[in-house]
Amino acid sequence: MNYREINKRLIDHLRHVSDDHELTIEQNKHIKVTGTFLGQQRSITLCCSPSSSYQTYLRSRLRRFLREIDHEMDLRPIF
Repeated sequence: MNYREINKRLIDHLRHVSDDHELTIEQNKHIKVTGTFLGQQRSITLCCSPSSSYQTYLRSRLRRFLREIDHEMDLRPIF
């Protein structure tokens, strides 16, 4: 799967999970996605030119991020 497609699916899911369904997306060297989750401002960084192990890397980062905001989800639709 293309990394752009993975990033787009991830951003769409995070937008759905956020409190106000709004995210701020900034890109300098990496893509930084910021939103309000459970009343707190949180951010996650995505790669814009990832390596071959991008899915594994992003899956573990996303699991940690979702654990911090106490959200359970099945990651299969994204990856």
